[in-house]
Amino acid sequence: MAKETAESKALAALLKKLLGAAKGDPPARREPIEQLVLGMLQWEATRKQAEVAYDDWLAGVSDLNELRVCFDHELLTGLGEDYPLGAERVRRLREAMQEVYIREYDWRMVTLEDMNKRDQREYLDTLPGMPPYAAASVMLISLGGHALPVDGKLRRLLESEGALPENLSDAEAESWLLRQIKAGEGLAAHHALQCWVDGRKDRGADPPTPSAPGVVLHVTPPAPPPTPAPKKKTASKSASKTTSSTQAKAADPGDKAPAKKSSKAAKTTKTTKASGAAPRKRVSKKK
Repeated sequence: MAKETAESKALAALLKKLLGAAKGDPPARREPIEQLVLGMLQWEATRKQAEVAYDDWLAGVSDLNELRVCFDHELLTGLGEDYPLGAERVRRLREAMQEVYIREYDWRMVTLEDMNKRDQREYLDTLPGMPPYAAASVMLISLGGHALPVDGKLRRLLESEGALPENLSDAEAESWLLRQIKAGEGLAAHHALQCWVDGRKDRGADPPTPSAPGVVLHVTPPAPPPTPAPKKKTASKSASKTTSSTQAKAADPGDKAPAKKSSKAAKTTKTTKASGAAPRKRVSKKK
């Protein structure tokens, strides 16, 4: 247990109240890949929304691996238009599942079983697109590690109660909370806090933040494509052909007919020939 502060005292009092008011049972253990999908769905949403969406997705596929190869719009149709951060979580889920397949050459995270707790958490945190909330849910529920899923709505509500220091990221908030909560009490605390958040109407989601280096998020819509320049008018095909034909004839000297001599020049030539001819002498034949 960390040194007591005003925030840690407020958290202890809040958890005591919430643990007694929580309804239902804590989430049951699932396989890591199943909890990864559920954690992605429950991030910045409610437990009920996540479970309904998970069942709807499973009803349309043969196994979870099909979610990896589905198109985004197909998964979004299963979520519905009102699901918070629908396009963002679908993109993150497919990126994370694709990386799992690359690492494992399988769609299940079977190598996690042979890792220690520290390496397991590093494996999850370094999946592209993986929010700390989803990574912590796999670590806590599937692997039995000391973790606590924290997203924007839980962080803001704890801040409003004075039970969490201000201006922390989701990962920093989880780290602080884990110093206040004993290892064996993490699952019960997560269940109580999730029930509390799900029952609040003021739980709007913050814009998502990167969970790992290199993750590019589409928080703002992309700029519209530039307007194409108007095309220049071109001459019609017939005009083009006529112009080309004319140019070709003008350029080809072999197509020109030989120039005719004028009638005046012809007469002059005949006259010259007639006047210049010498008279023939008659030769008498000798008998």
